[in-house]
Amino acid sequence: MTSHLGMMILFAALVSPVFAALHRDDLASGRLFAVRLFGALVGGACLFGWVLYLAFG
Repeated sequence: MTSHLGMMILFAALVSPVFAALHRDDLASGRLFAVRLFGALVGGACLFGWVLYLAFG
């Protein structure tokens, strides 16, 4: 897992539960927040990468 995509997914997987624990009090909403944040981080980075590729590639 030395690719940029793999490291980005690992970072998102490690950051999401920490932010969820800091921002939510109960476990159910914390899990939902962590999953949504993980998707937003990975999806947003992939979308941003494609935008940059199309603009400058």
